[in-house]
Amino acid sequence: MALVMEPVSKWTAKQVLDWMKGLDDCLQQYIKSFERELIGGEQLLHISHQELEELGVTRIGHQELILEAVDLLCALNYGLETENLRTLSHKLNASCKNLQSFILGRRRGGHYDGRASHRLPNDFLTSVVDLIGAAKNLLAWLDRSPFSSVTEYSVLKNNIVQLCLELTTIVQQCNTLASICDHIISLSSDSLVSQSAHLEVVHLSSILASEGLGMYIKSTYDGLHVITGTTENSPADRCQKIHAGDEVIQVNHQTVVNYTRKLKTQTDAGT
Repeated sequence: MALVMEPVSKWTAKQVLDWMKGLDDCLQQYIKSFERELIGGEQLLHISHQELEELGVTRIGHQELILEAVDLLCALNYGLETENLRTLSHKLNASCKNLQSFILGRRRGGHYDGRASHRLPNDFLTSVVDLIGAAKNLLAWLDRSPFSSVTEYSVLKNNIVQLCLELTTIVQQCNTLASICDHIISLSSDSLVSQSAHLEVVHLSSILASEGLGMYIKSTYDGLHVITGTTENSPADRCQKIHAGDEVIQVNHQTVVNYTRKLKTQTDAGT
């Protein structure tokens, strides 16, 4: 006689509580909140970070533990008898291609031209979450017999884990970088924080062949040329428009960004 399991989506609030009692000890403190809100099986399967926080699960680590356990329930409820290693591999493959298409589409659409918001787009985050979810389901199968005892599958499983960790780290780093940018802005009320660059054409005259322009220029590793000072009473000093910190963008209408020796030759020659 086959054992028929009641779908998780049909669980009562009591069955959810019984299930929670078997989770990690650190999660037992939240059972009363689940009991008070009468969380049933269907709501459990679709529970979110925000809903967990409203239930008093404020620690991110505890939220992740519950959501990982719910992921396993979802696999049990929706795909146990229909999924296999082939279908799960196809789903992960599709998730990877969707994320690739999203990134390439935004790049071709000009969304990386410096004008985009520093916050990650919701569609991108959704694509990453879908990919990680597909990877988890595939890894769960690779952890099962007979795949867990086959060396080649074990190697592939480790590769998937490593790549997903790197992807997750990149997303976290982007969010951290965005926070740092916010912090930089909040550190100062100086008007320079919102000051954009200003381009100005400077004409130098009365240049003697023996004296040159009278500018000290330091080039950075990425090809920017910054003026560090001027020689007293030189053409650069007399024009009173060139100051330490200014950047040289063009010489005689020729853009010199990324130039090295050529810039030095042009400025020394005064051309």
